[in-house]
Amino acid sequence: MKFILFALTAFVVTIVACNKDKFLTKPTIKVKSLSAEFIPLNGSLIIKLDCTDKEGDVQDSVIIIKKRLNLRVVPTLRDTLRFHFPDFPTTPRTEIVATLKYQDHLISASSPPNIPGTNPPQRERDTLVLKIAVRDKAGHTSDTVTTKQIIVFRQ
Repeated sequence: MKFILFALTAFVVTIVACNKDKFLTKPTIKVKSLSAEFIPLNGSLIIKLDCTDKEGDVQDSVIIIKKRLNLRVVPTLRDTLRFHFPDFPTTPRTEIVATLKYQDHLISASSPPNIPGTNPPQRERDTLVLKIAVRDKAGHTSDTVTTKQIIVFRQ
């Protein structure tokens, strides 16, 4: 009876130990939240990411690629954004907050087309998804995560 109880206890401890979170050398990220899905004129978008890394050295950069979904795609400017992190203590789990400002980061179309039939003419809104990855000091890049659709109002 004691042997069965010992074996059962050892089995439970082994299962619990094997199910712990295991951090990888390659960083992993997940979109935790977006401040809004519709960005008004001159508004900002705040993105919160959960990030894990075994070595805790996600201190290089976050890369954001804007993908425009509008039917009539026009040439875009600044489609790839790269932000470098300041130095901070190493930890295997962290939260990253990126603030994208309207004029500096969100406006995607160099000159968005007018919406047909509007009087006075109105500009087409930018419909975007953002693809995000992080890179650590060792050069490992996370998988890319994609946000929900974001609409940026244009004047």
